[in-house]
Amino acid sequence: MRRLIMMGAGHAHLIVLKYWVAAPLKDVEVVLVTPSQWQYYSGMIPGWIAGHYSVEQCRIDAWSLAQKAGARIVLNSVAEVRADQKQIRLANGDLLDYDWLSIDVGAKTALGSLRGYAGPLLSIKPFGQFQQHWSRHLDSSGARRAHLALVGGGAAGAELAMAAARAGRTGAALAARISLVTGSQGLLPDFHPRIRKLAYTKLAALGIQIFEQRAEAAGHDLVLTDGAILRPDLVMAATGSEAFSFLATSGLAVDARGFVLVNEHQQSRSHPEVFAAGDVCSRSDQSLSRSGVHAVRAAPVLAENLRAATESGAFTAFQPRTHSLYLLSCGDKTAIGSYGPLAFSGRWVWRLKDKIDRRFVGGF
Repeated sequence: MRRLIMMGAGHAHLIVLKYWVAAPLKDVEVVLVTPSQWQYYSGMIPGWIAGHYSVEQCRIDAWSLAQKAGARIVLNSVAEVRADQKQIRLANGDLLDYDWLSIDVGAKTALGSLRGYAGPLLSIKPFGQFQQHWSRHLDSSGARRAHLALVGGGAAGAELAMAAARAGRTGAALAARISLVTGSQGLLPDFHPRIRKLAYTKLAALGIQIFEQRAEAAGHDLVLTDGAILRPDLVMAATGSEAFSFLATSGLAVDARGFVLVNEHQQSRSHPEVFAAGDVCSRSDQSLSRSGVHAVRAAPVLAENLRAATESGAFTAFQPRTHSLYLLSCGDKTAIGSYGPLAFSGRWVWRLKDKIDRRFVGGF
């Protein structure tokens, strides 16, 4: 039987499997390869840190979903992709051949100047590992920290800083002092000035100190651009995405940063039997941010195109919307939202985000 390997249980692949529960692929063995039974929903991680959700509320059972969709699940990590041989090698050394491959493994945190930091360092990607490491941090005897430094000025850095401030106030974790080191571009550089202003105001109200500078690791210290030195008890890195190294040697066409290049069909530019979605890929025809919004919206198109590939059908193009709804949780059951030039905040925005997030996870 012909085989489709789904590499990773990212948001897009979970939605694809959900589509196939009602209408499975015909005469195709579907194999889901993922290192864990659980897939954590990134949109709820800040709420979990702030104490609003249990870890069980933030995760999806990929094993059960795969079984319902008629897929076989292999609990392992991928160590190598051999695109020219249509083969992947697992971390345990096993080789799996495929007729089609779909990649949705996300990315890892781009540590950059933080590499070599000698103190405790948590990176937010992959989320499954972050969840485990943060839980161990809370359970450890030295969990109560006087100074937490978040490095990264994007949406993840802002949300996690506010979540940690809330956690500190509720006693779930100590963060007597929280610093947010955004980099030289400042806070939320890709967002409209209106939402940036709302975020600055909220961070200041929570007592979070913002450093709009670059941080360089030097032993147990973070040295800022102006020479100032921070010595945090814990550093959390939300410093953007970096491609997994095995992609560069896979034989697949990749962009300058090592992400899989795909066309409007989410199809590899070099190997037509390979597809990719989510943070692991870059569109060759346009620039898209690495956001879960795009992964979720690309999923129905990916499901259609994987079916088309196995049945020699016509492909569908994924056309991202001009504007997307972004909702940033503030740790205290308020949230900041934006849609294009519009920006808004308040408890009603949190209730909207909470409803959307619970509905997404509950749908599986």
